Amino acid sequence: MPFDPRGLSPLSSTGSFTLWLYVTTDTRAAILAQGYFASAADRLLPGHILVAQAADSLNFLPVQSSGRVGNGVVLDASAAPLRLAASSALGLAFSLPPVDAATRSVALDAVPAGLYIGRGFAVSARVGGPIAALEFSILDAGGGVVAGPVTSSVANGAASASFTAPAPGTGYRIRVRDPLEPLATHTSASFVVTEPFALLTETGASISGESGGELLL
Repeated sequence: MPFDPRGLSPLSSTGSFTLWLYVTTDTRAAILAQGYFASAADRLLPGHILVAQAADSLNFLPVQSSGRVGNGVVLDASAAPLRLAASSALGLAFSLPPVDAATRSVALDAVPAGLYIGRGFAVSARVGGPIAALEFSILDAGGGVVAGPVTSSVANGAASASFTAPAPGTGYRIRVRDPLEPLATHTSASFVVTEPFALLTETGASISGESGGELLL
């Protein structure tokens, strides 16, 4: 059979010297034939040593010019499989710079009650940690944003924003969050927006309100 490059592998290499292992089902006579290793001449250089495990023997062969090998020495005529033991150790080292942990939290204050369409109202929130600004939004029952976000700077540990009540409906919520850390967020309980209230007026003998007060529908 011709030379099989799959059977050739380096065992050790230091500078200009390489110790090779070649395993084949060919006989010793076949691998000593002229030109057998010609296709590997760019790898098998003069001065290299080839351990050849042939079908009929285990051989120690010197590499000559143009990939030729010398007669060398027969190590074992029984051609017992060559057993090689190898070990390696992988070292891994890394370092991380110290990281300062900072707690960030936000908490909404109560949302004003009695909201009706078109009414202006303010919401506020308190913060903990290095939070410089907050984003306020109004969400509908499905979680969609219907107003905002309004960004407000934090001063003395709190921030606030003003909104106009949206269309009448239920399930509205106020959401506030740290724009630099989306996990620092708080969503209010749901609230209702109604149609505007109307004042009763005096008609004939009807009384529309008490002294100093309003009677609302």
